[in-house]
Amino acid sequence: MEALYRKYRPKNFDQIIDQLQAKLVLQNALLKNKISHAYIFSGPRGTGKTSVARILAKALNCSNRKGYEPCCECESCLSIDRGTHPDVIELDAASNRGIDEIRKIRDAVGFKPMLSSHKIYIIDEFHMLTREAFNALLKTLEEPPEKVLFVLATTNLERVPQTIISRCQVIEFRNFSEDAILENIRKVAHFESIELHEDAARMIARRASGGMRDALSYLEQIANYADGQVITPQVVEKALGLVPDEIVQRYIKAIRNGLVKEVGELVDEVHRSGLDVDQLLQSSIEIIEEEISRNPSRDLISIGENLVLILRELKYSENRKAICKLLSMNLASKFESPEKIEHDYEIKNKSTEKSEPVEEKKSSKEKSKIEELLSYLKEQGDMAICIALLQSKISDRGDSIEISLLPSQRFQYEYLREKILEVEYLFKTYVKRNCVVDIRLDEDRERRILQKLQESFPGKIRIEE
Repeated sequence: MEALYRKYRPKNFDQIIDQLQAKLVLQNALLKNKISHAYIFSGPRGTGKTSVARILAKALNCSNRKGYEPCCECESCLSIDRGTHPDVIELDAASNRGIDEIRKIRDAVGFKPMLSSHKIYIIDEFHMLTREAFNALLKTLEEPPEKVLFVLATTNLERVPQTIISRCQVIEFRNFSEDAILENIRKVAHFESIELHEDAARMIARRASGGMRDALSYLEQIANYADGQVITPQVVEKALGLVPDEIVQRYIKAIRNGLVKEVGELVDEVHRSGLDVDQLLQSSIEIIEEEISRNPSRDLISIGENLVLILRELKYSENRKAICKLLSMNLASKFESPEKIEHDYEIKNKSTEKSEPVEEKKSSKEKSKIEELLSYLKEQGDMAICIALLQSKISDRGDSIEISLLPSQRFQYEYLREKILEVEYLFKTYVKRNCVVDIRLDEDRERRILQKLQESFPGKIRIEE
């Protein structure tokens, strides 16, 4: 069975969706018979670069062309569609990137076309060529033989040498709009007798991120999963391994409400379900972006910005679940965090709480050393240790460093305990003396926080054991 994205690939210029610049440039060049010897098709994946290159090849070699449109019925057009035309050579530079492959092309361009008027070379992902291969191609582009056309497709124009770009016409391909993808998905679903719910179609279009090929591949995958049933948003989530929308909404809500523990539990739940925490963050960012478009909110903008940073941090982390959990909990702690309330309450009632033990004051020098350590960890060190320390209360006792966490922060406590040797080494290095690091859970402090919360918000706080 032929894949949907191949089955519904455009066969002529009229079937090309969007990409107005590419269509106008090539159509006018065909009408005026002013085709360039080399084009660079640059743009994201799945935007039609190779399809347009094939249509251009068909138009140049079609014996029954009307204007700029190939007939799509002659032997030349049909063989190009099948990929068997001897004068249309397609090459994937990702797997044929060496100088030997380009030398073969350089030697072959001198021969006349076998069956048609033009010989066309379509080189996909040509930015993957080696430097030597680019140099070998350069001479051919400088003095191209007559009736030879190069179409060089790339998703990364920045990696192409300027000497190559200056010898070609560059045509930019852009991502498809969500509406264009949605309309095409509906059309293909109708032709394939696939029952597709409107909300499910929108999910697929959003998930494709501007790539039509990705959208049709997703539709085919989901249709195979549904096996004749109606495709609903729930089916899309299961077929693509997406985090359920209900969990994503709870995750965002928990962060906004400062429910640190619930945020950690939701990350655990996603991980236990075999889903990717990256998907949780990506879906959250998409929902927040939609919400901000409708109703801008400073809190949502801040959350969205921080989730982008967390997503970026996960790219370089091995224990992705732990990092996601720690950073998400730290983000939630910025909204209505108990530690902040405790700090504000102590400042407000400083004169009336003389019965409570007063902590040893750190000298400004000692404080700056600990802040210097945290700054180092944030910029260059272990981000997970940094987040755990930021959520803790650090006390310098002279011969020991006391790191206290609340019982609700047991995950951070266990993580620091695992990294005790590394943590001790860091503190010894920065405070410049031999000291013992004591990591403990402070139940009394949590009890005081909860008591003050109840006093600050009488009748509104309920403590569940």
